[in-house]
Amino acid sequence: MSRNVEELLHCLDVEDLGEDRFLAHCEWRADDHIFGGQVLAQALRAAGHSVDDRPVHAVHALFLSRGTSSRPLEIAVERLRDGRSFSARRARVSQGDLLLFTLQASFHVREDGYHHQSPMPDAPDPEELPSADEAVAAMKARFPKRSELWAGIERAIEVRHSVYPAYMGGEPSGEPNLAWFRTREKLPDDPALHQSVLAYASDISLNDNAYRPHSGPDEPDLHSMASVDHAMWFHAPARADEWILFHQESPRAGHARGYARGSMYSRDGSLIASMGQDSLMRPQPA
Repeated sequence: MSRNVEELLHCLDVEDLGEDRFLAHCEWRADDHIFGGQVLAQALRAAGHSVDDRPVHAVHALFLSRGTSSRPLEIAVERLRDGRSFSARRARVSQGDLLLFTLQASFHVREDGYHHQSPMPDAPDPEELPSADEAVAAMKARFPKRSELWAGIERAIEVRHSVYPAYMGGEPSGEPNLAWFRTREKLPDDPALHQSVLAYASDISLNDNAYRPHSGPDEPDLHSMASVDHAMWFHAPARADEWILFHQESPRAGHARGYARGSMYSRDGSLIASMGQDSLMRPQPA
């Protein structure tokens, strides 16, 4: 197994310390920042360890402090409710006395019911898009300074974008980004693990869609950008090691915040997850 996939699985293998407390390790980052999708996935993983036979269907998270990737994370899970059909959990992620992140998650037993969904948008097949390595080779000379430390790093998850993100030096555009992703290798047959990897992937390039329309030479440079809150709903089971289409768009930006939303579809057209994210997005002062 590749080093990147091993590192991802190690991060998601949160250590049970007893009494619903867990320890989790961070991925290495050259800028020492913690990737938001990582802590989201780890908090969900910890919360899921306290629930039996009920997959997660909704998470709502707040990013409170940046933290450092060079130290482990402490996760405390609170059991809010266990009903006949639903279980609710709260997770708090800290480094020492610094609270970094909170998550509320709801888990639901599998039930039959009504069904409809929006159709999967038309998109090029993943084989028709540049691989992650090809995209880095094509765009590396255009990487902005703010992202050049991490934009070209090989991840455990390969993403193939229909529109190059602004963090790779892509052209300004307000059109949706249709991106395919999957882990670079097969994962264990653990449905909860695959849901956590989907949560991890949901933060890859999502907030970039709010900035991309303003990334041109006639706009002020980006001063800072950070996820503020993130919500995600899981509709159907899916494997994160098979191609998933991630439709991303940004309906609104204003008041130093950018809103982006996304939908994930399995290759057979099933809508498997939806998400929305609000991000801090400050331009350089004039």
